[in-house]
Amino acid sequence: MTEITLEMARKALRASRRWAKDIAGVPCSIAVVDKSGIVVAAERMDGAGAATIDIAIEKAWSVISFQMPTLLLARMIDPRFIGQQLGDHGMGLVTKGKGRLTFIAGGVPILSEDAEIIGAVGCSGVPSGVGDISDTSVAQAGVSALFD
Repeated sequence: MTEITLEMARKALRASRRWAKDIAGVPCSIAVVDKSGIVVAAERMDGAGAATIDIAIEKAWSVISFQMPTLLLARMIDPRFIGQQLGDHGMGLVTKGKGRLTFIAGGVPILSEDAEIIGAVGCSGVPSGVGDISDTSVAQAGVSALFD
């Protein structure tokens, strides 16, 4: 696998949607982007919040921009992880990226066989504190489906 096709994006969306509906029991939005951060496919499930589609897209785009899951981006600005030296954290990034950078968990990279990031899945809408279910686990279900 070297690039994300529409067929692959639809497969990831189906798997993430199933996970959100059957496991999490909540509607959400899911987006799949290619290695350039361009949306290949996205959907907002019936009942998902209006803002969730934009947030899902921006989570996936943020993965591509920083070449890491958004969970790690979130940790960059978490005050508990700020070092002792001034500037040794990611707080300055919050206002960058023309408002597109999203420091919220729920964006997961899609890797090629050579471990290169070739796309990403972003999810938004799963409330925090639903046990082990989260935006990240819904997005990961979509990524995992690509390797079935």
